[in-house]
Amino acid sequence: MKDLLKIKQQLDQYRSQNQPFITVNNSEWYTLFRDEIRNSIAIEGIFTNRNELLAVLEHGRRTSDQKSAAILGYFEAANTLYEYANNLYKTGEFSVRLSDLKQIHTLLMRYEYQLETFTGILGDFRREDVAVTHSLFTPLNHTYIPEVLPVFVQWLNEQVRNPQIDMLKFVSACHVLFETIHPFRDGNGRVGRILLSYLLIGNGLVNITIKGTTKEDRDKYYHALEVGDDRIEKLMRAVESGKKLNTDLIDATIAQSDLEPLKMLLSKCVGHSFEMIEKGMKTADSDAMISLRDAGKFFNYSQDYLRQLINRKKLLAIKHGKLWFVKVRDIEAYMKRKPSRETLIPK
Repeated sequence: MKDLLKIKQQLDQYRSQNQPFITVNNSEWYTLFRDEIRNSIAIEGIFTNRNELLAVLEHGRRTSDQKSAAILGYFEAANTLYEYANNLYKTGEFSVRLSDLKQIHTLLMRYEYQLETFTGILGDFRREDVAVTHSLFTPLNHTYIPEVLPVFVQWLNEQVRNPQIDMLKFVSACHVLFETIHPFRDGNGRVGRILLSYLLIGNGLVNITIKGTTKEDRDKYYHALEVGDDRIEKLMRAVESGKKLNTDLIDATIAQSDLEPLKMLLSKCVGHSFEMIEKGMKTADSDAMISLRDAGKFFNYSQDYLRQLINRKKLLAIKHGKLWFVKVRDIEAYMKRKPSRETLIPK
């Protein structure tokens, strides 16, 4: 994966060219976004396939009521907040407010509220203690949420303003902190993952998909959260015992926390998202010339296979120095006419 600075610089270049990419009009971003929805709700035990997702989002059809409510709620909450974060980043005004958390929850849960599968108050912090399925941690006692959340938001904004910030460590810490506080009666996992991407976009990056459709992926995610949670949960227990929370105390706790597993997981997610965006930008113009390396990456062919096609006169290409370049339209045309007996050589 490219380092975050290079990814951010490339995304800034797209922004400077007035090329919106965080929009459903960008087919690659929209594919990424749909994948995010499907995986994020799967982590919560709501499983849907790609066809069901498309049926709900694009054709107004319904699967089970619960699935439709989860899909539509996630789509509306994330789409609204991601566009907002992107606009704030472009104007240099990005920050996080307590009301943003409430807005995410309100949009996310409103269809489930209408179905009465969520019986809490939209956008309101919980007023009772809860247990979390598939987790070993105990969320913060509800009576301390009004005291802790404003400090959490203050800490977030201090980090956002820090030019030396380790972005992946920051969003990892934010995610673990939010999930340990667990401020809402239900929907905290999805709100937390939307908040995570909101922070990434607001800092010049892009939303991510945390895989969750398989048990292996879910277990990997749960493990990363639990490893990072040890010190943070102890901090929450200290708050319940009367310790006054402040941003310095959060910083000290984060410094002692093992966030590496979650940081590595999120790093892969950012890399995958960037590749999707890059593909969408570089292949949007069918007359664009792209390198054989990019062609292989974007269209899932090995470079050796593409060279074979060029040598066999099945794919038009131009050589500049030692590098081959192909037009997007030519490789797309080849894909359409490719005989079914030809074997795709994986990268």
